Amino acid sequence: MKDQAHVLVFNSPFTIHYLSHPRLKMKIALAWLREFVDFPADAQRLKADLTMIGLNVESFARAGDDWVLDVEVTTNRPDCLSHYGVAREAATFYRRPLKPLESPVKEAEASASEAASIEIADPDLCARYCGRVIRNVQVKPSPDWLARRLEAVGQRPINNVADVTNYVLMELGHPLHAFDLARLKEHKIIVRRARPGEPLRTLDGVDRALNSANLVIADGVRAVALAGVMGGEDSEISPATTSVLLESAWFDPLSIRRTSKAHGMHTEASHRFERGADIEMAPRAADRAAELIRELAGGEILRGAIDAFPAPPRREALSLRLREITRILGAEIPAEEVERILSALGFQVERPTSPRARHHTRKRARGFRAPRGLGLSRNYRRPHDRSRGKCALHGRAARRIGEPTQPGSVRPAFIRGAQHGAGAALESGPRSERSPAVRDGKSLHAPGRGRALGAARADAGRHRPSLSALGP
Repeated sequence: MKDQAHVLVFNSPFTIHYLSHPRLKMKIALAWLREFVDFPADAQRLKADLTMIGLNVESFARAGDDWVLDVEVTTNRPDCLSHYGVAREAATFYRRPLKPLESPVKEAEASASEAASIEIADPDLCARYCGRVIRNVQVKPSPDWLARRLEAVGQRPINNVADVTNYVLMELGHPLHAFDLARLKEHKIIVRRARPGEPLRTLDGVDRALNSANLVIADGVRAVALAGVMGGEDSEISPATTSVLLESAWFDPLSIRRTSKAHGMHTEASHRFERGADIEMAPRAADRAAELIRELAGGEILRGAIDAFPAPPRREALSLRLREITRILGAEIPAEEVERILSALGFQVERPTSPRARHHTRKRARGFRAPRGLGLSRNYRRPHDRSRGKCALHGRAARRIGEPTQPGSVRPAFIRGAQHGAGAALESGPRSERSPAVRDGKSLHAPGRGRALGAARADAGRHRPSLSALGP
């Protein structure tokens, strides 16, 4: 079980679940992290502090003149599968400002929509597809600084265009892909399901027979990439490439998981799409990569992004009861500190003014998962997850900087949950419809466990945490 993090979760009102989240590795370069937040810690102290707030650091090592940390990220924290995501956590913990994401793009006069077109034929599996067109590029080896930085985090340098897509992936956590525009038939992108038996040779040189359960990126004639998993050889970037179509999209996690499993493929892109990418990050990542390609490969970025976004999701406001934080954690966190943590994580916080709502904090999430492409985990939509996050960022910070913690320390189960970022699930409905408490696939309702279960149920309280979705 060493590759999994475990946590006991107290559910409502009489059920206990023992949940597991596989740990995923992410290499974080210290110098790269400091580009987003200036924190007063060396590699050793950062290792301890990140571990305390839920990002377990297994080890750290020298990489040239820099330090690289091996960070374990549980599956429910895809927002931390990037340097910017980890920087946001560090900025909140150390109470330091996080550098805002700015991606200015120097564009040419010609319009991108005149050079290429994008169509989403299956919006259920692809909710958004952004494209950027860069012309007159020169494909060559990447400069030393880029190659060294990619090697430090476990990536193999290929060429300046492909390396930029990998660099932005590690920086912002959003997968991208670069097509040779001249090799796309009709200069068109169609996101559709594969035809039964449709062939595709992927970049690893394997000929694959696809089926209708696979989502593909096609041009006007054939499939040219397995969506969210790997590109195809027929449209890859080569030394002869002069025009690039840059892809930045959002694909359905379940679809990508099924496709990658069916074909026995696991890539950096599928690793993130399977866990839920940030739909609002797609245009930002495309802009960042396009500008880097222009700087490193020359050429010009055509005016405007081609952004196919059939049904933008509604932005929701969620209410968080301060008394629920105390009830769930067993520790009191001042309202001002709750507001500080939520604001530092990128949420807009509204304090209700009515007397009946004085125990609420209302936070507005801009975008699919969090405000303006910040990539926050959807788990922040659940009250116990938001409480656990504040437990980690408040309780650990208090001990680090010497502030007194509140009487009645946090329950051990939730301490482990905060340290490992493990998630939980609320259940509703009659007890007979709820699943039994299990641990490692075995029921906890076994002889000799009666007293322990009774104590845990009493500790869990009589009412489950409430979460109300307010208007936009």
